[in-house]
Amino acid sequence: MCGLVGMVAARGAPAPTPERVERATAALAHRGPDGSGHWSSEAAAFGHTRLSIIDLERGDQPLWNEDRSVLTFYNGEIWNHNELRAELERAGHRFFSRCDTEVLVHGYEEWGLELPERLSGMFAFAIWDLPAERLLLARDRVGKKPLYLAETPQGVAFGSDARSVLLVSGLQPALEPEGVPEYLFQRYLDAPRTLFRGVTKLRPGHLLSYDRERLEQHPYWQLRPGEPEPLQPEELRGLLRDSVRQRLMSDVPLGVLLSGGIDSTAVAGLMRENGAAGIASFTIGFADELYDERPLARLVAARLGTDHHELVVGARQFVDTLPRLSWYRDEPIAEPSELPLLLLAEFASKHVKVVLSGDGGDELFGGYPKYRAERLLRAGGPLAALALKLSAKTRSRRPSHKRLERAAETLSLGEPLLRWASWFRTFSSAELQRLLAPKLRVEARPERLTRPLRELLAPYAGLDEGRRMLVGDFLTYLPDNMLLRGDKVLMAASLEGRMPLLDYRLIERVAKVPASERTGLRQGKAILRRAVEDLLPREIARAPKRGFPVPVPALLLAAGDRSLERLVLSERALSRDLYERRELEALVEGRGSYRVDRDFKLFTVAALELFLRSNIDELTVTPPSPEQARDVERGRAASMP
Repeated sequence: MCGLVGMVAARGAPAPTPERVERATAALAHRGPDGSGHWSSEAAAFGHTRLSIIDLERGDQPLWNEDRSVLTFYNGEIWNHNELRAELERAGHRFFSRCDTEVLVHGYEEWGLELPERLSGMFAFAIWDLPAERLLLARDRVGKKPLYLAETPQGVAFGSDARSVLLVSGLQPALEPEGVPEYLFQRYLDAPRTLFRGVTKLRPGHLLSYDRERLEQHPYWQLRPGEPEPLQPEELRGLLRDSVRQRLMSDVPLGVLLSGGIDSTAVAGLMRENGAAGIASFTIGFADELYDERPLARLVAARLGTDHHELVVGARQFVDTLPRLSWYRDEPIAEPSELPLLLLAEFASKHVKVVLSGDGGDELFGGYPKYRAERLLRAGGPLAALALKLSAKTRSRRPSHKRLERAAETLSLGEPLLRWASWFRTFSSAELQRLLAPKLRVEARPERLTRPLRELLAPYAGLDEGRRMLVGDFLTYLPDNMLLRGDKVLMAASLEGRMPLLDYRLIERVAKVPASERTGLRQGKAILRRAVEDLLPREIARAPKRGFPVPVPALLLAAGDRSLERLVLSERALSRDLYERRELEALVEGRGSYRVDRDFKLFTVAALELFLRSNIDELTVTPPSPEQARDVERGRAASMP
């Protein structure tokens, strides 16, 4: 796992200076602390940082082809690199390393723009063809590895984060205010949009080529669910087993993030089934037992015989982590769970360099309660909606069901796309119309907030509503929230995360399964449960969906100094002209509709302000110091750079 950055100059424009490339590369040091490299010519300049996982001695980048006419900088892992290597060697190509990166340059020589279609892995890479003066950029099918872009009159810049793109291109950081309503609505922006003016994200499964004059982008892979096709548990088990087997590829120790849920338990069990020995498992906990995942995780660790490690998070660690994570995050913190995840990643990185996780299981197998609610709604109409609302009211004390009062409101939305987009919302469109400054309200209209989902789902109009909803989350929430934060948070700790449940072959097969087989009426992940039931302790198999609940009031909002409240009402925050002051005060006090989910709404606004201070107000190559983090804790947030 690594970080990459570069810029290719437009024809007639000067190449970026070495100083810019070196500074941009330095800003990626956390993504690759084991080494760095640079390369430049009159047309292009590239930088790279390396986290050594495979072929520790000969994997430094750039890696070249035989005659040094093609080079690559790369971030990720290619699971089928051995098969590709054998095919390329039969075609006459010579390899000098065991590193998976080298298949990219020889593969480009052999297959040209068809190269990404041959790859099974998680990746973002840049290939520079020196004779043709052509840049090729690609991102993996699902979007596990990020790739940011900026097209300027001077050329095309790219990088593993937006900060490196700004540094290498010379662009000054500026907020794209039209993206603020979308962020406040759903806590992320759908690709290609970002909150940085002039910076975009390459979409998952897309390829970009640039010949110093023309820039072209197109998809090389698209999800095609096709006609419904049942999936037997035995077939699914085989796909899962093979996916986990591939992700055991490593020259360094492996671990697993263990939550005590079905997904991570299945992954850990399949690691053992594939013969992995000496597995280290890592779990985070809280003092409040309602939120504590440790007891269930201990059951799994004991059953599998893992080398188990636990970390308990307190309020001080939680608050101190906020400014640091805001810098690493490169986009606003989307979920409070990212803070303990960073602490767990830093803890795990003291023991291993690579961890497997169960990420993606909810989106692929229909694990979220909203999928069951939608299924009942389709089956029972208004009566089902009423029953679900009553259930939401009575079950809202569970940590994983904390937002069911808001879910009850969501059920009242008649338009399917707006309802689907609203299940994970923070603020409703009506709340944003009051909260935001007048200049931003047009972007908070329902038709604007649902536009990305509507456009992405247009090719899937023939699917039934159950599968369309699952596809919608797969194309939006999964890559632009779940996977992005997973990459940013783990890489902040120089820790590589692997997600076996998101193997593209597994995705293509499961996407054909009827929604009713993925989401049971009583429990989600019906088919997954049947496929891995022998790996699940009874307590986990029967436990309700928990998610990753975080006691936000206890950890962030109970401090006497009211640090987050002071942050969002600071003169610095108010001077940005993003909000109506009276409405912001109502939010802080929890009045009116802001009473529902007030803590989460306050966290979302505070995360945006911290993002602006760490990424827009000042562009630095290192995260805030501990002293600056303590300023936030003491309520002196307005002084933080």
